[in-house]
Amino acid sequence: MRVAILESIVMPAGHEVEFDRILINELKQQGHEPVLFVPENFPFKVDYGVDIVYLEGGEVVTYAGASKWKKPFLSILRERRRRSWFTSAAQKIKEHKIDALIIPTGTYRYIKALLDTPLKDSEASVHVIFHGIGKGEMDRFIKQAHRANAYKNLYLDVISLRDDMLRSDLPRVRKILPPVFLPSTELRAEQGNSNRSVDNTIKLGFFGQFRKEKNIERFIDAFVSLNYDNSVQLVVQGATVKPEDGTLFESIIKKYSQYSNIQFIHASLIGKDWDKALLSVDALLLPYGAERYRYHWAAMLFTAIGFNKPVLISPEINPEVLEQYSIGEVLNLDSVNSIGQGIQTFVENLQHNKEQYNQGLMNANEDYSHRALIQSILNV
Repeated sequence: MRVAILESIVMPAGHEVEFDRILINELKQQGHEPVLFVPENFPFKVDYGVDIVYLEGGEVVTYAGASKWKKPFLSILRERRRRSWFTSAAQKIKEHKIDALIIPTGTYRYIKALLDTPLKDSEASVHVIFHGIGKGEMDRFIKQAHRANAYKNLYLDVISLRDDMLRSDLPRVRKILPPVFLPSTELRAEQGNSNRSVDNTIKLGFFGQFRKEKNIERFIDAFVSLNYDNSVQLVVQGATVKPEDGTLFESIIKKYSQYSNIQFIHASLIGKDWDKALLSVDALLLPYGAERYRYHWAAMLFTAIGFNKPVLISPEINPEVLEQYSIGEVLNLDSVNSIGQGIQTFVENLQHNKEQYNQGLMNANEDYSHRALIQSILNV
């Protein structure tokens, strides 16, 4: 099949980039021919090695660096351009003989926009992928799903571990399991501990986009309270988008600069740099408790699984995963003291009983494979 991926989100790094790479690489692996549909002058962060088709309708609209008063205008402009891109995509599907179109990151607004364009009547199957449906979004999603139900080739694929978006009268609203994120092929040989030192040092890693809600300072305070020497180390990476997030992260770096066993990385890590940083640690930390993580799959959790790294994780983050697979420990975030106790227990398990996590990681990798993802999407 010729499968187009319509990407219109620009990020400096992160899981939009990696998710597109998963789709493209696994489509190739299964014998399909992926093509990228993007707005004009789209700023690619990586070379995906596929044909690129540019859509008419203007460039990507981003809020990065925009003032508060300008954002409402940009929001309206983005909605207009989205409709233009979808209209252009409907024509490009015919011109390029596309069998299926995937929109890799959607919201209910995407459905509203799509239903205003000829794309709703496409002869190719159109798959809008939702990365979870939050409690506050569900009614709006279901309302638009009912509208979309009239179009036989339009599928709303929700990546989720939950069933609460499924309805018997909405057969093309489908649940699909999240995929793991894997290192690049050339670095997979380094998985396990082949690239780790043999001095029994335990290195814990906090990686991903930095936001205030992740409460990283409380976690660092708990780590510091345990008075570990350099045999237990902490790596904290933060990719920041908003200027205020960058300022806050720099203040955190300065606050803890005296601790030799804490390393900070204030940068967006892309491609091999990202892979190498993740492979350099023994375990990954997800100590950010926000209610929305019960409904949206946590990309960093599925990165940990794909990289075979045990996790110390907040109870809100996809609790279904740790209920089924022994891949780490749930962290009590009630206080700095409870966080410290959780870190201490986790470190002891990594030092003496790490094998208990290996089977769980193996099983989870099989169930959340890229193969299963693509088959779930294209099997209509």
